[in-house]
Amino acid sequence: MSLWLAFLGVALTASFFRFYELANHPLGLFFDPAINGLDAIRLMQRGGPVLFFPTNGGREALLVYLLIPFIWLFGPNPFAFRLQLAIISLLNVVCLFAFLYDLRFTIYDLRFTRGESPRSGANNKNSIHRSQFTIHNSYRQGIPLGQFTIWFAALAGLTLAVSPWHIAISRGDQRPLTVPLLAVLVFWFFLKGWSGDQKRWFVLSGLFLGLSFHTYSAARLLPIILLAVWLPELFLRNTQHATRITYHVSRMVLLALPALLVAAPLLWYFAIHPAQFSARAASVMVWAYLDTPSAVLAELGRNLLRVLGFFCCAGSPNAIFGLPSTPGLAPWLAPFLLLGLINALKNWRTLFYRLVALWWLIGISPSIIAIEAPHPLRMIVALPATAILIALGFGYVARLTFHVSHLTPHASRLTFYVLPFLLILATVPGVFSAYFVEWPRLPVTQGIYDYGAVAIRDAVLAQADPARPIYLPLAGYNDQPLLFYLSDTFRREAALSAPPADSALVIAPEKNERDSVWVRLQGQTAVILPPLTVEGQHLIQNALAGDSTQAIRTPRGEQVATLAPLRTDPARFLQQPTHLLTATFGPAQLIGATYPPTLGPITETLAVTLYWQANSPMTDEFEAILQLVDDSRRVWGDGTARPNDWAYPTPFWRPGLDTIAAQQVIRLLDSPPPGRYWLAVAMFNSATGQRLPLTEGQSDSPDTFFIGPLKMPLPTPPPLPSPQGQEVTFGEVAQLLAYTIEPPQVATGESIQVNLLWQALTTPPLDYTIFIHLLDAAGKQVAGSDAQPVNNTYPTTIWTPGERILDSHPLSIPNTLSPGQYHLAVGLYHQPTGQRLPLHFPDDREDTANQLMLTPFVTIIAKH
Repeated sequence: MSLWLAFLGVALTASFFRFYELANHPLGLFFDPAINGLDAIRLMQRGGPVLFFPTNGGREALLVYLLIPFIWLFGPNPFAFRLQLAIISLLNVVCLFAFLYDLRFTIYDLRFTRGESPRSGANNKNSIHRSQFTIHNSYRQGIPLGQFTIWFAALAGLTLAVSPWHIAISRGDQRPLTVPLLAVLVFWFFLKGWSGDQKRWFVLSGLFLGLSFHTYSAARLLPIILLAVWLPELFLRNTQHATRITYHVSRMVLLALPALLVAAPLLWYFAIHPAQFSARAASVMVWAYLDTPSAVLAELGRNLLRVLGFFCCAGSPNAIFGLPSTPGLAPWLAPFLLLGLINALKNWRTLFYRLVALWWLIGISPSIIAIEAPHPLRMIVALPATAILIALGFGYVARLTFHVSHLTPHASRLTFYVLPFLLILATVPGVFSAYFVEWPRLPVTQGIYDYGAVAIRDAVLAQADPARPIYLPLAGYNDQPLLFYLSDTFRREAALSAPPADSALVIAPEKNERDSVWVRLQGQTAVILPPLTVEGQHLIQNALAGDSTQAIRTPRGEQVATLAPLRTDPARFLQQPTHLLTATFGPAQLIGATYPPTLGPITETLAVTLYWQANSPMTDEFEAILQLVDDSRRVWGDGTARPNDWAYPTPFWRPGLDTIAAQQVIRLLDSPPPGRYWLAVAMFNSATGQRLPLTEGQSDSPDTFFIGPLKMPLPTPPPLPSPQGQEVTFGEVAQLLAYTIEPPQVATGESIQVNLLWQALTTPPLDYTIFIHLLDAAGKQVAGSDAQPVNNTYPTTIWTPGERILDSHPLSIPNTLSPGQYHLAVGLYHQPTGQRLPLHFPDDREDTANQLMLTPFVTIIAKH
């Protein structure tokens, strides 16, 4: 078998499945790779460096950096993303072939350590040959060594080349695809260093091991596999124990030091942000969703069966990974995988076989202990090992054929060479049909890969005109694939206004037609604008409901959006801040807000627009904490979010250039009772779990700024029974319309209730306290009750002119009080100063005590 013929056959087969219809199969991207693309755009337009992206569950940065030159060359589109991964995928196949072919120089010496190597002297020659035959001669059965290694490498390489598991991850734009490539390089150079006692290979293995930490969390299994493979070597040789330990440890130090050096920046990041190291993995573990140990064990057992079934019977039901439930391995190859694993375990004392067995067993373990099993990405480390084990399984069967007496040597060799390749190539029609014919036709595939975003992108680019802006709803623009496609054509910025054009276009998905926040695309910029006024919203809604609309459809005819002309540019109808503010959170400054001052009784959501500016560039992606709280700081609603989400996160904010209007929607957690509320605002770094300090702005909190007040109004009060009233006004604040005293006669030790019906005249700037005083005949206070309105829940600063407030005050009568008749006096005062509001009577009388004497008397009787 020719080496180059075998290599070209494997490489060309792998190339076909990875590059065929690369630009449009599937037609679009799904959100995960689109987010990686957005991060690459961010680095291109705003700079770095970034070691780890904490958003979207947390992602290592290597693939994002590798994506940058492809976007620069080909633009932000699926082809740029897939070309990068197709090259990585092809390299994975090529490197696996080279790794296994290179075993002709390494694997036969793997059982020797220092002092036992064939390079150590001629006295070891016989033992070397015995070792060779012990390990491999039973496989080769007279086949020339070079032919055997080519055959072995070609089998494993071809298995990986046509693997539906590998193809789906490559064509599905999956970031973890770098892990199996680096795994092959790490173990390849580790074995070369181990067999040849050449230090450079340990260093090179360590460099790739360190690099793997920057790819995907599953790569953290690689050092575990190496450690599990290496430790038994300390006890399997006959050399002196101390010498053996020293030698093995020194070689592993050569591997570990460069690995730590390359991984050090990310390890330092995790040391500062420890939650980011394990948050994603911890969130998908089986025990995070089940309550009892028995339930966990039962689910682990089911997951084990699901994962094993992935290699023969049923794959992932998730259409992200190709045709749902298609196994990751052709069923007729599963027995060879099993035979290879059995043989590797049987020969566990040999380093190579122990490595391959542990590589596969440890590699599949994350999918067993996590939800959504079988999950092709979580066990991606095991992908190359699967191909190697299948090749070993074929080798085991080939050995058996040579022992079948009725087969001629020619027939045995034909079976040895040809049959395994025919079995592997027999998977090709099924893989092609499943991936290139059946899978693209599924509606779920077109939904996951967002064919609608592709249709909207094409419509935007077709209608782009420097003189005519296009309006997209922010929610639709925030769709990660669409945002990625448009990020190069339209550079993003944020402003409170835009020069109106003579006309405009609107493109809106049906679900977003009533949105209030829109993005303006014109020339080479996409401007994030404040919400539209009600008039501006009606302008767009009327246009979308008119007769001049056009439907935007996907290739299979599904309408995903509507295009309509606008005779007036909505830029004329932009909200501006209704409250100017000054609050600084480190690099971010809050300069204003727009919010409704009054909540409705059936309010479920509350839209608030915060206006921001950047004081300095930001590399971290901050969230704006926005909560509705009462005076006691109890939280009644939460709208925490990244300002403008993916469309314009904080690393895009340009100091001195942008004013960012970010609408956040507070969802009420309960039905707030009538009273005063505040908007609590803070900036939060999700990577560190800490809030930024409030460095400027008046607040009683070191990291939270309070905006308000807002109010939940009281219901309309019922009329008072038998009311008394004099229509007295207290300053310019309120008028007392009526009152009642219940009961007019009371025993000592009991209480009375004074009901006051107020009508607000203004909204005062101060919170006034209402006093109810019980006075004896001499005018001396003998009892009293001081409280802000409605039991301290409805302060005067939220009163609205014309609003009526029914305010009840209980007053306890002391046990020591003498029976008789007593007066009740009422008034309002500012508690910090003690200053009372003056009284104004209809007949212009004055009351120098600034208190209203209520009638009739209250009669106190002795308690029986």
